[in-house]
Amino acid sequence: MQNSAIAVSYRRRAAFLAVAAFLGTFGAISAYAQCPTVADPQNLKGAYPEQVEVEEAAAADVKLTYSDNPFFAADVKAGKLPPVAQRLPEEPLIVLPYQECGVYGGTLNGLARAPESGTSDILSWRQVSLVRISDDLQTIVPNVAKAWKWADDYKSIEFTLRKGHKWSDGEPFTADDVVFFFNDIVENKDLHPDVTAEWGVNVKAEKIDDTHVKLSFDEPFPGLLTYMATSGSYFAPFAPKHHFAKYHLTYNPKADEEAKAAGFESWVKEFNTFYNVWKDAETLTPHALTVPTLESHIIEVDPDTQSRKFKPNPYYFKVDSSGQQLPYIDHHFERFLNSDLQTLAILNGEVDYKAQGPSLPEYPTLKEGEAKGKYDVRLVPGSFGPTLSFNITHNNPKLRAIYADLRFRQAISHAINRDEINEVMYFGLGKPSQGLPAQLSFTTDADHNYMIEYDVDKANALLDEMGMKRGSDGMRTYPDGSAFTILWEYSTQMALPEFVKLVSDYFKAVGLTVNVKELTSAATRENAKAETSDINMEWDIPFEPTLVADINLYTPYYSEISPLFGVKWRQWSETNGAEGEEPPAWAKRMYEIAKEWKTVVPGSDRYIELGKELVKLNLENMTIIGTIGEVPKPMIVSKRLHNVIPEMNTAHFNFGYSYAYRGDQWFIKE
Repeated sequence: MQNSAIAVSYRRRAAFLAVAAFLGTFGAISAYAQCPTVADPQNLKGAYPEQVEVEEAAAADVKLTYSDNPFFAADVKAGKLPPVAQRLPEEPLIVLPYQECGVYGGTLNGLARAPESGTSDILSWRQVSLVRISDDLQTIVPNVAKAWKWADDYKSIEFTLRKGHKWSDGEPFTADDVVFFFNDIVENKDLHPDVTAEWGVNVKAEKIDDTHVKLSFDEPFPGLLTYMATSGSYFAPFAPKHHFAKYHLTYNPKADEEAKAAGFESWVKEFNTFYNVWKDAETLTPHALTVPTLESHIIEVDPDTQSRKFKPNPYYFKVDSSGQQLPYIDHHFERFLNSDLQTLAILNGEVDYKAQGPSLPEYPTLKEGEAKGKYDVRLVPGSFGPTLSFNITHNNPKLRAIYADLRFRQAISHAINRDEINEVMYFGLGKPSQGLPAQLSFTTDADHNYMIEYDVDKANALLDEMGMKRGSDGMRTYPDGSAFTILWEYSTQMALPEFVKLVSDYFKAVGLTVNVKELTSAATRENAKAETSDINMEWDIPFEPTLVADINLYTPYYSEISPLFGVKWRQWSETNGAEGEEPPAWAKRMYEIAKEWKTVVPGSDRYIELGKELVKLNLENMTIIGTIGEVPKPMIVSKRLHNVIPEMNTAHFNFGYSYAYRGDQWFIKE
């Protein structure tokens, strides 16, 4: 198979490039008059949904002439950039638009509460990985990688990269960049002491040639692709070696000396400052302006503390079905505002897209403002509602004794009036439920309804049984008679103040004193990691694909971002007892399941068997107390924003909210 963009012979390729260069200089000109779309693919039908490879287009006798964004015309004319045909890979990925081939230009206005990615829509949709998940949230499709092939034992996989793919600075993207990421960053014990915390397995990369790279694992890892395509999309499995090698001791013997001269403690400190898997950390440093990317947009201007702005990547590897290089939108602009000001900005028509942040209680206000703000409010099917976990490995021995007592956690579950929460906060649109991963084939209604009945008498009886007597003020004490208080620290990123108030009142109704304190997301996460927090809520209930890929999301400590409890338990498990704290038998069994889970094929009999057991262990030990599930989520889409998929399956962190829905093909038209 020839690597030709228009399926011509090698002898004609030079002539084609010359013509394409001419066309690219003068903007969007397409030799293909029609625009195949998802709804009407015409002859463009590939092996995967919503996208087509060049050879598939050629087989259908569809010939594309690549055309350029006028944004780059001046630089092309001045010789600062090559023509578009020379910037694209030899085999770019062809994206079928949801509605129509777009028009270039415009600025997409967004919002975030802070620089961190947890509130940023822009940083969610611009993630790239070797593969991606399609909008059915099940199908893994090519992305940066053109193809892949598993070994029969799932202990290795070979990826085929796109020939001629380039970083945003024009330097070649090759297998070397994948090898550098895994072997020199992930597997470097100085830079990355805990490999398995992020990737779940030890991994070794091997370059076969520039466009072929092999990943090998100690154990079968059939969930790798799903991990890369979902929550793992935040950790792109490659890094620009040509940019970062100078900071790495392996490639620069003077790296440590130079780092210290620059004011860093060591080359490790300097490297970890400049290289960060969480891209939000990088976007607020001057160094970010120099870091090459494969994403649709790159940092445009010197970052400030109140906003960030991006411009299109001139070497982005995708085109639409008429040959126009993506993305269409010239600028992404994101302001940092608190929640109240965000709502006002939306109502004033200052926002084109917002998924992370708006909550269902805001829906009536946002709906009322649609006409004035020139936007639509969509209610996207929800996957979860608020959960809470009591820290059963608390550093305070007295608190640990209470929270580790199963009767306490059972009492809490019975003390919560889920029906009232659903009606008061979610207009009855949610579903009372325990905290369970969504869409699992091995969960039942009985699982979701486990101990969710509102029964104050039963809650009081369990607390009485623990010896937590009521004082003269009616509030409960420790069994030794000393005052007992729950400190509930929360962040608005994961908990609405109204929810915290409601549940606090339920606790007080059974005699439990609660002090509520709002903290930043960073502070709540740090306290959770240090195991000093009483209650933690920052668990994103995973969808099945994510659970398959990263079972750690359903075993203590449940989240790398914000552990709920069991940090030392996990450490004990991962070091075979050399470090940390020995967990109880039920938690040990969870780790055993997780270890085997990574090796089984999703959907197999053993997969179902292990999944049922893991759900049972979590429910019986009340590790995560659920309240409301399947809460719909408001999503703001400006009327001037087009090619946004009409029906979204979910808005969820593990899918980058909009990442699955191809934001690189959105365009602005007034």
